[in-house]
Amino acid sequence: MRPLSASAVVLTALFLSGCSITQTVTPVALSPAQSAEICMIPAAGLRSGFNSTYTAQLRSKGFQTRELPPGSPPASCALSTTYIGTWSWDFALYMTFADIQVFENGHRVGQALYDATWGGGRPDKFISAQNKIIEMTNQLFPAASYANPQATHFP
Repeated sequence: MRPLSASAVVLTALFLSGCSITQTVTPVALSPAQSAEICMIPAAGLRSGFNSTYTAQLRSKGFQTRELPPGSPPASCALSTTYIGTWSWDFALYMTFADIQVFENGHRVGQALYDATWGGGRPDKFISAQNKIIEMTNQLFPAASYANPQATHFP
């Protein structure tokens, strides 16, 4: 049996390390008196399914949502979120990248990032985008509800 050459080992290691999918989440840390309204700032050209899934998840957490035009500054509202998602084709269409950021008074207070751009030959890159957005939102906003109990509305 012939030993592997050093170049074969290096090429194999480079190939395997280049096939990565990463997900990192820094959960939001909101001030206690924060309003339950969140302004949503989607990326230009974002697929409608991303927007509707993310909106539904935020509402399920008790947020009131208001959509602003793409490119609006995060400081436009006391609490805002920017989000982008990109898709690629490799035998099937799949979500390659998602970045959701949350801002309080213009300062970033949380982020969820999914990156499969270097997923290469990995079959687990073919995920359900809807399930991934739900997972990321739940990790980003870990509390069951963010409704502001101090904000009482009377008819």
